[in-house]
Amino acid sequence: MAQLIESDEALFLSALAEAEAGNVNAQCDVGNHYMLGKGVAQDYGSAVEWYSKAAEQGDPRAQKCLGNMYANGMGVPQDYIEASKWFIKAAEGGNAKAGFNLGLMYQIGHGVEKNYDQALYWQQMAAEQGYAPAQFSLALLYLNGKGVAQDYTKAFEWFCRAAEQNHATAQYNAGLAYENGTGVAQDLAEACKWYKRAALNGDYLAQVSLAGMAHEGKGMSGDIKEAFIWYCVAAKNHPVSDDKAEIFSQIRSGMTSEEITRLEIYAGELDAMIKNRKPANPIGKLAVKKAAGKKD
Repeated sequence: MAQLIESDEALFLSALAEAEAGNVNAQCDVGNHYMLGKGVAQDYGSAVEWYSKAAEQGDPRAQKCLGNMYANGMGVPQDYIEASKWFIKAAEGGNAKAGFNLGLMYQIGHGVEKNYDQALYWQQMAAEQGYAPAQFSLALLYLNGKGVAQDYTKAFEWFCRAAEQNHATAQYNAGLAYENGTGVAQDLAEACKWYKRAALNGDYLAQVSLAGMAHEGKGMSGDIKEAFIWYCVAAKNHPVSDDKAEIFSQIRSGMTSEEITRLEIYAGELDAMIKNRKPANPIGKLAVKKAAGKKD
């Protein structure tokens, strides 16, 4: 028997009935429906009302959501102090996302006094629960020696943990560490692997780095056409620096107009795939080589 899929409106009405009966989880769910406009007209004020009901009863998820509303001024005047209060409650209740947000507030000094020791504490709490943005943020603290002794090895380890969860900027940083031998033995092939994953996830710096690796034959066989493809993709998303633009121009000058047209079409298709957030795995080294005119 096929499973019945309820509409957003039906899910909202079901959650509302339970929320009005005092179910804390349902109260938070109703807040989410109002915040996102799923099954009901978007209404930040009503979202705050329902989040508050659950948050006052000690629900960490609702406390985190309420903190977000205050931090962003959604349904209430923006108030970082009030946001930090709710993030603290949620983080103390074990909510990883709240711990991450609280760590950022301590780093920036929003709603609380700037304190890198506290930033480290809360980012560590969230990172150890597997929250990728916190793992990346913790890696940066170790990389820059903020709130902790500078430690490239630990920075690399946390970049990798976030990278394994498909965090694009962490993937780029893992590649950079492998390329430069920072916190890990230099391994150009591994650098290319992580640059490729980050590039396919839309990271501009990884796209430029991967183009450079292909052009110079670092960690992979030299391939100016693959380099051209990645420079094209990068240029569609961000102005390319003068030195990279010069390399791009040199590569272009060594190709026929037919090759340029074919590779630009492919680069456009690759860029569209990346922007559509399709999985990073389907288009890999083989696909790029085929576009560059290589045999299987």
